[in-house]
Amino acid sequence: MGQQAGYKNFPYYRPTHPVFPYLMDMKKLILLLPVALLLLACQNDRDDRVTPNQLEGTWLLTEVLFDPGDGSGEFEPSDAGFQITLNSDNSFEANFHVCRVFEEGERLTGSFTRIAVSEILIACSESVVNGIQGRLEEGNLIFYYPCIEPCVYKFIKVADPTG
Repeated sequence: MGQQAGYKNFPYYRPTHPVFPYLMDMKKLILLLPVALLLLACQNDRDDRVTPNQLEGTWLLTEVLFDPGDGSGEFEPSDAGFQITLNSDNSFEANFHVCRVFEEGERLTGSFTRIAVSEILIACSESVVNGIQGRLEEGNLIFYYPCIEPCVYKFIKVADPTG
């Protein structure tokens, strides 16, 4: 019989050849390396873990962002003096109308729902859809308002909870 053409005639293809197991290990390594890199890239190793009580306390409005519609909006300092206190029983007190952008008014009290360790939702009507989402970001409490263009309040913590 004549010699057959193809890769099986390559001298290192024979399973009995001493190099063959190493070639198979290299194939496995090449296949597993991207999977391992993907898993390492997805690993969350942040040191700024949020504890449940970090949201509790009194927060003061320091910056606001109102985008004019062209994406050029930036946070600007605010001296409005708006404060909100979040309590451990999921209640809050504020010296502004939480559900309306820049509307002073009677002291507003109510309750909020924790939707994650670092996120809350304040319902502004019977529907949860009409609510204000608050989120801890880099040590600040950020309120996102449902405007056509971004409307965002940034608060800093001025007091921890009492008791």
